[in-house]
Amino acid sequence: MKKFSSKIVKDYSKYNSDSYEYYGLLIKDGRTRIDTKRYKKFFVLPDNKIEHRKTVYYVPTKIDRKEYATNQFRDTLSILKDLWINEFSRAIKAIKTPKQVEEDVRINSLQNGILEHDESSIAGTYYGIKRDNKYRYVIKSIYAQFFHQMMSQIDALSLRVCVSQGYQEKDFTREKFDVFIQGKQKENPISFYDYKYYSVYDKAYRTWNFLKHNSTKSYWQLKNKYPNMIYDCNNGYQNGDPAITVLKIDERFIIDCLDNLHLFFDEVCARGFDEKTDDTQWDYDGYFIDIIRKHIRLITNPLDLPDSL
Repeated sequence: MKKFSSKIVKDYSKYNSDSYEYYGLLIKDGRTRIDTKRYKKFFVLPDNKIEHRKTVYYVPTKIDRKEYATNQFRDTLSILKDLWINEFSRAIKAIKTPKQVEEDVRINSLQNGILEHDESSIAGTYYGIKRDNKYRYVIKSIYAQFFHQMMSQIDALSLRVCVSQGYQEKDFTREKFDVFIQGKQKENPISFYDYKYYSVYDKAYRTWNFLKHNSTKSYWQLKNKYPNMIYDCNNGYQNGDPAITVLKIDERFIIDCLDNLHLFFDEVCARGFDEKTDDTQWDYDGYFIDIIRKHIRLITNPLDLPDSL
């Protein structure tokens, strides 16, 4: 039979509704303690299993969200996605398309009175076509540059997380990453290749590897396994050709990576660091503090006015 928490009787009437204590959140020795019976009068418990405990109050496992490696990966991917949508994607839309150049030339030619209607249309078409190759190259370059920086940042985070868990090698490769995580598994270590979502990471990594090295080896490693990432019908790619000329990196691919790479890293952290993904989303002090803080702000500042006013 499960043991339930001890019953407590505490007078909450002495607290104001703008205090954490009023909602059953007590802070002692720098740690949050939750009176779940009081807390759930106002909020939904993130997981009912926290009521099955031997202690009077529930003390979260961690203090901060970032103490979980799972959340470090998830939050980084979320930040990168926000950066793409709100900055890079908007910047791309601000770049003039060949069609816009064509229309600008046509209108300007008519307004200047230099060319007749037919002549202005021909001039517009000419400059639109001339613009096409440059436009496509610039757009592909932005996709490639963002993807390269994105993967570099994720790889750096992978190393940083491993170092925090005892990794001591001077270099870091995907193979060493895999071996290190296997070494962290207590029983029946499983290689990345057997992870359910390894293909999400593998596809992104091989694409990044080809983008970096521009070699026929990295080209075929990607094309043999993920042919939809290459546009080269005649297999004409040669060593040293810019990978960007045959790679299919677009917004859909970038968003897909940002939306799904966490599935692989969730598994890495579960197997390597014994983190339970569902628990990492709430089992820390800051989760409860943030919920109550937002609730108090809603009461004390319903219009969400700046604190300076």
